[in-house]
Amino acid sequence: GADWKRLTWRETSDRVRAIGNGLLALGLSPEQRVAILASTRIEWMLADFGILCAGGATTTIYPANTAEECAYILKDCEATFLFVEDQGQLAKVASKRAELPGVKNVVVFDGAGGHDGWAITLADLEAKGQSYGAANPGAFDAAAAGPGLDTLATLIYTSGTTGKPKGVELTHGCWVYEGEAVDKLKILSPDDLQFFWLPLAHV
Repeated sequence: GADWKRLTWRETSDRVRAIGNGLLALGLSPEQRVAILASTRIEWMLADFGILCAGGATTTIYPANTAEECAYILKDCEATFLFVEDQGQLAKVASKRAELPGVKNVVVFDGAGGHDGWAITLADLEAKGQSYGAANPGAFDAAAAGPGLDTLATLIYTSGTTGKPKGVELTHGCWVYEGEAVDKLKILSPDDLQFFWLPLAHV
């Protein structure tokens, strides 16, 4: 819209904890794949951090992918949970629901969930996570401390190869190296303004 909206690191931490705890409450296990089907937006990042901190592995799906392509990726990566942007993206996946028995829940950023509990809102997930966190105060930190450098963090499905898209495995060590390299080379500073041109699903 026309207004700038600020999110502090403290607010980010609170929301990431709520999302991560929500996934743990739903039964997420270490390295289970959780897909994100949305355009570049703050909720994409919050979901990604929540997945990683809960010990899961983020799987990327381009928002322009067809229902058939989405279903292929979700089956190939054996996704257990899925975040979608809105009702349009939910409808694509819902049309293939019979082919996706492994997807236990879909979390919707914008709009309502479903009548049978398969699709829930992001607000519902965060509320579930807050309750879970209160009842299990050490669960989030334990899950976040679990992954090692060789633990799967991200599966990027690339269309830059022939044939069906292939999942490129990135470990936590890949991301740690990237962060350390950016810091050491001073590529980014706190005063920089950063723009995203490629969709977050790209990498």
